[in-house]
Amino acid sequence: DIRLRVRAEYCQHETALEGNVFSNKPDPLERQFERFSQANTILKSRDLGSIICDIKFSELTYLDAFWRDYINGSLLEALKGVFITDSLKQAVGHEAIKLLVNVDEDDYAAGRQRLLRNLMLQHAP
Repeated sequence: DIRLRVRAEYCQHETALEGNVFSNKPDPLERQFERFSQANTILKSRDLGSIICDIKFSELTYLDAFWRDYINGSLLEALKGVFITDSLKQAVGHEAIKLLVNVDEDDYAAGRQRLLRNLMLQHAP
């Protein structure tokens, strides 16, 4: 199994934070905590979410092609068209968003070893 993580994020957070994070507490530590809490709340409200897909491969060539596409960036480009939809663009308005794609190399290596082992067992006399 390969775990594919896809996450959309805003490119800029400064505009959402500017003018919205303020504290008039006299104690510097309390003031810092209040500003941190406000910024944290704003950033959490801007979370566009993640999608996690578990992908099973039955062929080594498909797994290797998937990994190659992940490494060279073509998987990211292909997923942009799927995940950055018109409705998402409409929801975020004028703000730029980016797509982050992550596949764990250990998952790939373990899956590759398993498929190689299965292949050797199939061709063993």
